[in-house]
Amino acid sequence: QKDHMIKFLDIVVTCAIFSTTSIEAASDYTIGLNNETVHWGYFSKKVPPVLRVSSGSTVTVEMATHHACDDWDKMIKGDSGMESVFTSTPEVKNETERGATGSIDGAHILTGPIYVKEAMPGDILKVEILDLYPRKNPDGKAFGSNAAAWWGFQARVNKVDGGSFKSGSFSETPSQNDEYITIYEVIESDDGDYVTPSYQFEWPNITDPNGIHRDFIAYPATCVPHDAHGDTVPSDRVSARGWTKKDNITYYDEPYPVKIPVNYHVGCMGLPPASHDFVDSIPPMPTGGNLDNKRIGIGTTMYYPVEVAGGLLSMGDAHVAQGDSELGGTGIDISITGDFKLTLIRKADFVLWQEQLDFPLGETASEYIVHGFTETDYLETFSKDPSDIYGASSIDKAMKNAYAQTKKFMIARWDLTEMEATTIITQAVDFGVTQLANGNLGVHGTIPKNIFPDWGETSDAEKGYGEKSEESKKGGRGLLAYFFMTFVGLIIIVGFAYIFVVLVK
Repeated sequence: QKDHMIKFLDIVVTCAIFSTTSIEAASDYTIGLNNETVHWGYFSKKVPPVLRVSSGSTVTVEMATHHACDDWDKMIKGDSGMESVFTSTPEVKNETERGATGSIDGAHILTGPIYVKEAMPGDILKVEILDLYPRKNPDGKAFGSNAAAWWGFQARVNKVDGGSFKSGSFSETPSQNDEYITIYEVIESDDGDYVTPSYQFEWPNITDPNGIHRDFIAYPATCVPHDAHGDTVPSDRVSARGWTKKDNITYYDEPYPVKIPVNYHVGCMGLPPASHDFVDSIPPMPTGGNLDNKRIGIGTTMYYPVEVAGGLLSMGDAHVAQGDSELGGTGIDISITGDFKLTLIRKADFVLWQEQLDFPLGETASEYIVHGFTETDYLETFSKDPSDIYGASSIDKAMKNAYAQTKKFMIARWDLTEMEATTIITQAVDFGVTQLANGNLGVHGTIPKNIFPDWGETSDAEKGYGEKSEESKKGGRGLLAYFFMTFVGLIIIVGFAYIFVVLVK
């Protein structure tokens, strides 16, 4: 009996330790994906928050790609959350506002907003990306979509044969379209996860359930009514909802089997501005938004200037991979889930560089990431008609602004002179084209930390900027409460088990 009791004690302790591990990984809150937790195509201070949290909280957020309907069967079918978001027929529109006007103001499905208690204009919201992982379909697989579209840089350069890139009615060539989609599959491997092309298809002439003709990739959430191709026999889920096409689709079922390493990152994350009630989700702005920087992934901390009460953080447009420049128009867009820690940095607690922050700053363990755009604040430059930014895109201006922001940040962060900052930037800072696709074009500068004497000291991301609110300090759902209660529970379990063994003995 004694041996049995000892084995029982071992099991109890093991279970308690496993429980502790599980709790350590838990978030304080979760935002599930459905039509009531997303807004489509815009940032807005007018959207009611789907969650309110205290500073220091961790939140798990489910995100949907707006390109999922490029292949309903692989990325939507059987997923109740995805189907909830993408259901749109003349009779039923689960997510009515596709763009702030219900039109085409923006493209991205954004989960949120999240209201951070006590956040006020002038503060900074620190967002730590703890983990990102794919949203698998009911078959246990994950897929993403890449569009070579009219807004990509490749559309501005002649093709190899010397001809121009055609995009249906957009390029005034309704009978010709060079746009195409590549569907990628995520492959999990012991040697490292990667994505590989599953198939490609030329963009078809599609008519939606409302009778609107789409002969180029013009509208968010266009659903493609696929034909049978290769080993694939599609369901009738899309055609049954009223989506039709003019001709059969041209497929390429054996694309080159490249293996691209997985790099999950959040393409569009940020806060709404104070200046406008609704803004297009595509052009990036001082409060963040559609940066499309592949570095905004696991382990990165973002700093966003707060312009409205609560901050109102929203996020979406996740990618599984993307090169700098986002040349073709999109990364490999994919639906994911992410774990985030949200911390408020109050204006009263600012250090010098935070006082001057007027752009979304990134930080990793090894570098800072400074973002510059064609217009630092296009909403101020084009306040009467923000869409004018699309006709004013300039990568030269983005480079100038990225340099100016980098210099300003380094002078404030390390107390440098302008001469010192410029020579250090010239020798040690790498600039790259972030994106050429979002109207307000982007250039980033990456500043290595290890060149500075304070390298190895506590990073800005690790510093305890922003104390928890009184409510959070009193307990509730914080991780410290979990740790404490789990530890007490473990002691009680072990104690009872020990007493039981002694009594049996």
